[in-house]
Amino acid sequence: MLKEDPKRALVLSGGGGRGAYHVGVLRFLEEHEWYPDVVVGTSIGAVNGAALASGHNANSLWALWRKLRTKDVQKPNWNPFTAVSLLDTSPLRHTLLNEGWVDFERINDPEKAAVHLRITATEITTGQLHIFSNSLNNKTDISVEHILSSCSIPLIYPHTNLGETKYWDGAVVANTPLSAAIATGAEEIIVVVMTPMEQTQEDQNYRPMLPKSLPTNLYEAASMTLEWALLASFQADMKMFELINSLASIRDELSKIQADYPDIVNQYMQDMNNFVGANVKQDYKRLEKPIIAAPQDFIPVEQIVSYTKDWHEKLYQMGYDDMKRAWQNAGRVVE
Repeated sequence: MLKEDPKRALVLSGGGGRGAYHVGVLRFLEEHEWYPDVVVGTSIGAVNGAALASGHNANSLWALWRKLRTKDVQKPNWNPFTAVSLLDTSPLRHTLLNEGWVDFERINDPEKAAVHLRITATEITTGQLHIFSNSLNNKTDISVEHILSSCSIPLIYPHTNLGETKYWDGAVVANTPLSAAIATGAEEIIVVVMTPMEQTQEDQNYRPMLPKSLPTNLYEAASMTLEWALLASFQADMKMFELINSLASIRDELSKIQADYPDIVNQYMQDMNNFVGANVKQDYKRLEKPIIAAPQDFIPVEQIVSYTKDWHEKLYQMGYDDMKRAWQNAGRVVE
C-alpha cells in the first residue's frame, strides 16, 4: 500500500545494460533494512522502478537480471533507410509483459502498489521532461508504453507514442531526476548514478571524477561526451537542492518580518518557488544531502546496449560495493 507521507526516495539513473548495478545497490540497502517509499526511474531505472512497484525485491529482481540477454531487449532494425533508429525494442516489450518483470494491475492500485513510482520521459517536440506517477495526486495509469518511452534512447531505439505525443528517453533531459524525488516531499534520498563521482574533502560535496587520460580516438571521445551529458542534469539538480535548502534557512529570517511585511515576503517566496521549479512549502524542513552511490571507474559505454551474464555479475557486485562505500561515507554503520 502506498504511504501517504513518503519519507524515503530512491533515484535510479538510466544506463541500459548497466542496470544490474541498481540491483546490487538494492541488495545492500535491503540488508540494512532501508526500503524506499518512492522510486524515481529513468530509462533502465524506470524498468527497475516498475519492477519494485510491482512487488519485486533485490533477490527476485536479480533472478530476472541473471537471465536477461541482449536478444530479450532489442534486435537489429532491418530497415535502415526508412527507420529512425538502429535497433528495435519490440523484444523488450515482450519481456516486460511476459517474463514476470512488471504487474501493471498492482502498480496502478494504491492499495497494492509497493512504492510510489515516478517514470520520466522527454516529449520530442518540446524537449519537456514529463513525470508519470502512480500516486493518487496527479495519477497516471502506468503502462508498458510509459516504460518504453523512458527507454527510447534517441537514434539507438525508436521513439514511443503515448496517445498523440511522441517521447524519447528521459535521460535526454534528466538522466538522474533528483528534482522529482525532492518534489515528493521525501526527507531521505539515495541516488544511484553510473558515472564516476567523488566526494570532496573540503565541503563533502560530490564532483564528477575526471578520466585518467584524455580521449585518444573518436570512440573514447564520444564515450566521454555521453557520460558528461548524462551527468549534466544531475549536477543542475544538485544545485537546485542546495538552493532549496538555502531558502529553508532564509525563511526562518523572513518569518521574523512577515508580520510587518506579509505581502513582500509572500511574493518573494513565490518568486523563489517559480525559480527552482518546486513548491517550497511553509512547513518545509531542511533536507539532508542525498547519499550517492557511484562507480569508482568508467563503465564501458557499449554496456548501455549490451546485456550479458558476465557484465551483469560485475555490475551487480560493483553496485553493492559502491553503495557500501557511500553508506560508510555518510557516517552509517555497515552491518
